Amino acid sequence: MNPTANPIAIGIIAGLAAAILMAGAAYISLFSILLMIAAIASIFVAGLGFGAVSGVLAVIVASVASAALAGKPMAFVAMAVQLSPAVVMSYLANLARPADELGGPKAAMAWFPLSDIMLAGAVVSAIATSGVLLLHPDLDAAYGMLADLVLELATRANPDVAFDITREELMRYLEVLFPLTQGWQMMIALFGGFYFAMRVLSAARRNTRPREDMPASLRMNRLSIAIFFAGLALMFAGDKIEVIGASFVGAVAGGYLLAGYAIVHNMLRGKSYRLPALILVYLVSMIVWPLALIIFLAGGLANPRRAIALTPHASNENSETQN
Repeated sequence: MNPTANPIAIGIIAGLAAAILMAGAAYISLFSILLMIAAIASIFVAGLGFGAVSGVLAVIVASVASAALAGKPMAFVAMAVQLSPAVVMSYLANLARPADELGGPKAAMAWFPLSDIMLAGAVVSAIATSGVLLLHPDLDAAYGMLADLVLELATRANPDVAFDITREELMRYLEVLFPLTQGWQMMIALFGGFYFAMRVLSAARRNTRPREDMPASLRMNRLSIAIFFAGLALMFAGDKIEVIGASFVGAVAGGYLLAGYAIVHNMLRGKSYRLPALILVYLVSMIVWPLALIIFLAGGLANPRRAIALTPHASNENSETQN
């Protein structure tokens, strides 16, 4: 990257790239999550490497381009909701202060903890997701269409099996499951975008924040426990409040899931069997994913902490940590 690159130009380019990638994610289901991660990574590149103005402009450009491509004003809101957490996380990731103010060594800078960045991303994602759902002009009709689609697909897959669940019961489940799954999928996409953007910026020597030891530092803030259980309580409150609760539970749970896998990576560090063990872990996770989801989520929930990255004062050099 050109070290004198214009942040405005970078923001426009990143926004257009994000809009194209997100449009591809809507049509190419097989690679949708990868395209979504790439779109979010482009926003992170603008925000982390060229400042908050560049990141905000990238989101605005992406939202306008998406609305123009779709021909629907609502597409602007939908795109802005999905990409705005990346701007917040980018801004926080570039915050630093002298380490001696926190009781650390002199002549060192302490960077905003990754655990706090992840929590902020989860909160913004949950607020945005629940806000869009609650402001939907006809949410019940949308859930009804989704329930019909699920029942149709289930009937086609097993035509000889009689399903005892009614359309209304399935809609009731979807009212909770949809924001829940949206939350944790968004957190995984946000972390993927953050990780790959940091790799790109480090290679281009445009990173302000040092690359971190992800297996050791990727955890959730202890405050996330209170948010998680508060969301669980709201899930059983009924009416539209359950949408808010499910959004927060899903987003925070996504952070715990990532932390659980980071713990496994950290435990296997330096072991001669590390690579085959990690391959086995991910294969088992794909085969028995409900059990793996519970185990890794519980692992992340049981080990919340804050790890603060330190660098020499006024240093902009890449960290030598292994990610």
